[in-house]
Amino acid sequence: MLSIIDKGIASPEAVDDIVKYSLGRRWNLVGPVASADLGGLDVFKNISSYLYADLANETGTDPALAKKVSQNELGLKTGKGFFDWQGDAGKKIVKQRDQALLDQLKDDQK
Repeated sequence: MLSIIDKGIASPEAVDDIVKYSLGRRWNLVGPVASADLGGLDVFKNISSYLYADLANETGTDPALAKKVSQNELGLKTGKGFFDWQGDAGKKIVKQRDQALLDQLKDDQK
């Protein structure tokens, strides 16, 4: 993050705003691992397979993530990922998260 500032890619304010108004909001409501589960670990694996190389020194897919996908444990869509999503719990969390995000966006307009 600081290297982005050092290289002149973004200002400190822009970095803070990007995190506060994107991932920060989501992860405040549902953590990053649960977010991956809710979105689908197969999708997360596909995105991370190329995005990680651009964001960090990581190469390839995380072994734990690859194992989950190979076992068809894709998160909410299959009922199991890093968390157990049997029943309506996952759908309820998604609904609460989405409503909270909408409420935050409405508050931004005030």
